[in-house]
Amino acid sequence: MENLEFEKQYKEKGLSAQRRYPNEALIQFLASHYFYLSPATRKKIRVLEIGCGSGANLWMVAKEGFSSFGIDIAPTGIKYCKEALKKWGVKSRLSVGNMKKLNFNDGYFDIIFDIVSMQHVDISGHMESLKETFRCLKKGGRFFQWHLGTNSTSFADGGGKHIDRFTLDNIKNPNVPLAGNGLTCFLTPALAEKMLRSVGFKNIEIEIYSRTYKKRRQKIEYSAIQAQKI
Repeated sequence: MENLEFEKQYKEKGLSAQRRYPNEALIQFLASHYFYLSPATRKKIRVLEIGCGSGANLWMVAKEGFSSFGIDIAPTGIKYCKEALKKWGVKSRLSVGNMKKLNFNDGYFDIIFDIVSMQHVDISGHMESLKETFRCLKKGGRFFQWHLGTNSTSFADGGGKHIDRFTLDNIKNPNVPLAGNGLTCFLTPALAEKMLRSVGFKNIEIEIYSRTYKKRRQKIEYSAIQAQKI
């Protein structure tokens, strides 16, 4: 099952459909592992964002001097991503495609990351996407992910129909965060680690972050996940 809700949102809302600045946890991940490297070395590091959307993260990756790539299922998202890259004076190799079947050779990337994109496929889709991510990473390469967690109000009170135990067909309750984004999956740390290990990842680290809304009556939980292909 594919979630094309964001293609619709890009067409209706333009750039306002998504944020314009990078995920803070992603910056922390890159800083801890790669920011000490020289500009010449960074140019040799290939970085792929799966679900790059309108480029909020990718322009930063390119601006930091990495060899950047982006893929998204939404053609209009890719269009806006090109505009964002041009605005910041950087370039990236972009393509329309599906994270479940990446059109890249085995072991091509040093880094692959996902910021709230894989959460819009079900658990079966996660497994397909993680296998492809693992295949496309070099030995020693790293995967980073920012993903919704099950302790979120939107999971408990989202009002959608369950596709599987962890996936709603939509967050239909308009009074909770992230409503109306189509199919949405929420993970526990244990499940995230189990899936990563099952496809071969090692050195898995998961940290939990939460944000409150409506005077702390509602909560959204995120996992910052990193793993390595050894």
